[in-house]
Amino acid sequence: MPPLAQDQLARGQPVVAASQKSKRSRDDQSTLRKRHAEVVAAASKVFYAKGYEGTTIQDIADELGILKGSVYYYITSKEEVLYEVLQDVHAAGLEALREASEVEGDPLERIRSVVSTLSEFNAKHRVRMAILLRELQVLDPKRRREIVAERDHYEEVLRGLIEEAQEAGLADPDLDPKITTRAIMGMINTIYQWYRPSGGLKPASIGAQYADLAVRAVASR
Repeated sequence: MPPLAQDQLARGQPVVAASQKSKRSRDDQSTLRKRHAEVVAAASKVFYAKGYEGTTIQDIADELGILKGSVYYYITSKEEVLYEVLQDVHAAGLEALREASEVEGDPLERIRSVVSTLSEFNAKHRVRMAILLRELQVLDPKRRREIVAERDHYEEVLRGLIEEAQEAGLADPDLDPKITTRAIMGMINTIYQWYRPSGGLKPASIGAQYADLAVRAVASR
C-alpha cells in the first residue's frame, strides 16, 4: 500500500485511489467550464437587453437564478465577462471565416463563400454581434486593441480576395478594394439591427442574398 494510503488509514481517514481523485478533478473542471459558459451566456443576454453600462452583476445573477456572490466565483468583474463575450464570438467568427475563405474556386466564388458565411454567422449570433459592435469602446485600451486586431482580419481577407479577383480580370478594375470591403462589411455588420428570428427569414437565406449582392457589386461588367 502506498505510504500516503497507509498514513490515511492510520489516522482513520478514507483512502481514495489516485484514479478516483483524477476522475473527480476532471469532473470538477468540466462542471466549472460548463458553469462559466452559462455565466457568459447569461451576461450576453443582459448586456443585449440593458447595455453594458445598464447591467450589474446582480442582473447577471438574477438571469442565472443564483446569488450575486456566486457569480464572482466564475468571473472577477463585469468588464472581464464582456471581454470573454467578445472573444468567444470573434474566435467562432474567425474560424468560420478561415473555412469559408479556403473553399475551392476562383476569387469571386470565395468572395461569395466569405460573404455568405459571415452574413449567416451574424444573423445566427446577432445578440453577441450587437454587443461587439455597440460595446467595444467600453474595454480597456489593451483589450480593445486585441479585439480590433481580430476584427481587422475580416476586412483583410475580403480585401485580399477582391484584389485577387481584379488581378484575374473577374472584378471591376475601377473599384477601390478598401472602400468596397468596408461597404460590404458595413452591410453585414448591420444585420443585428433588423434581423429577428421570429420574422421567418432564415440566416442561410440572408447569407445567400447578401453574397449575391456582394458578387454583383464586385464582378466586372
